Amino acid sequence: MAKAMINIWLMQEHELLFKNTIVPEFAKQRPDIDLILTATSWHFLWDKVVMFSKRRQGPDVLQIGSTWNGVLAEIGALRDITGQLAAAGGLDIFIKEAAKTCVFPGTRRVSSLPWYLDTRALFYRKGILNSNGFTAHDLGALAGLEKVCAAVHGFKIGEKKIPALGLSGQKDAQLVHALAPWIWNYGGDFMSLDGKKVYFDAPEAFQGIKAYFNLINKYGDKPSIMQSYETFLDNFFHKGNYCLAYTGPWVNNTYLNPKHESYTRISSHIEPAMMPSGPNGKFAFLGGSNLAISEFSKHPDAAWELVRFLTQRPMQTKFCEVNHQLPSLTEAYKFKGGIDNTPQRIFRDAVQHAKSLPNSPYWAQIEDILIEYIHRILVSVAEGIYTLDLLKENIQEAADKSKLVLAGRTAAQSALRRTIRAKSSQD
Repeated sequence: MAKAMINIWLMQEHELLFKNTIVPEFAKQRPDIDLILTATSWHFLWDKVVMFSKRRQGPDVLQIGSTWNGVLAEIGALRDITGQLAAAGGLDIFIKEAAKTCVFPGTRRVSSLPWYLDTRALFYRKGILNSNGFTAHDLGALAGLEKVCAAVHGFKIGEKKIPALGLSGQKDAQLVHALAPWIWNYGGDFMSLDGKKVYFDAPEAFQGIKAYFNLINKYGDKPSIMQSYETFLDNFFHKGNYCLAYTGPWVNNTYLNPKHESYTRISSHIEPAMMPSGPNGKFAFLGGSNLAISEFSKHPDAAWELVRFLTQRPMQTKFCEVNHQLPSLTEAYKFKGGIDNTPQRIFRDAVQHAKSLPNSPYWAQIEDILIEYIHRILVSVAEGIYTLDLLKENIQEAADKSKLVLAGRTAAQSALRRTIRAKSSQD
């Protein structure tokens, strides 16, 4: 019998690990299936996925961002795997917020499974905080964070003044990921639960947005706001140019890994803390990658075997340990008779408070709008022209554009349904 050839599209940073770790293990269990890997960047992967959907062809299995599920399911690019879930333990075995990203919007049908998770933590230079009489405990609430920032801003080391906050104003989804907890911690949200209304211009959401940008305007390092994300990381962990910064678990494998070439003396004095809580509670951003089967796969059963293999405990544990990602299985966060002292500890804790972005077919377009306007606001901070009125104007304009997107998509869907009904009556 000929082997099934399964083509999988995934991110280029996972290619070597996939070849060296996953492919050999999968071959032992399923020698009847061969894997063909195609690796690319996030940006180009999205373009390729949209293109193959239009052409109704492409890979068998694909790695997707957790926020892609809604739109790709909506355009018919993803296979319905609901009927196969029972054999894999169901969707309930995954972290609840991650599982929410896997369904066809507005239904209970499942179109992907969580592969690994991504969240954020606040990192700080312990020596600078201690010199000002603070500890990680003082970062537990947003009010405490502002108090710390006010005290450490301009801290002098030799002839060098250290600003409180470092960040990157790069024009991509990281901007939304950084803002999200502030909106949630103030009781706001981006969209309604059904994904049909925009909520980020509501009073609660705007209070969080205002607090976030006011903090950056007061205590951020303005000249370097427009730096690349890579430069921001190097400036914080390697050069020690800021006291506090907000980033994800990948730094455990680089700047915070003593065996890595990026590890420095400054990195050894940097400690993590949870995202501070706000008036409405404590939330962190939850993202990551899902695994989906293409609707146009020629070998859907074999493709399912690969997805199931990658999302079960043994392989997921091995992948996350080597790649410093976070597991998506709830079971992986239960520690019996011991304490979790791994480098991932702070991120594992953050997952318990994390919230996912909207699983909506409209989210991709709305996120692009938000990225554009968050970037504009950060530019105004960098140029010293930021005001509360300017913030209100930009957020309202972003919300108005997003509402037009929703109105247009809804009208288009209604027209499509009318066409289908008309055709059905003719038949």
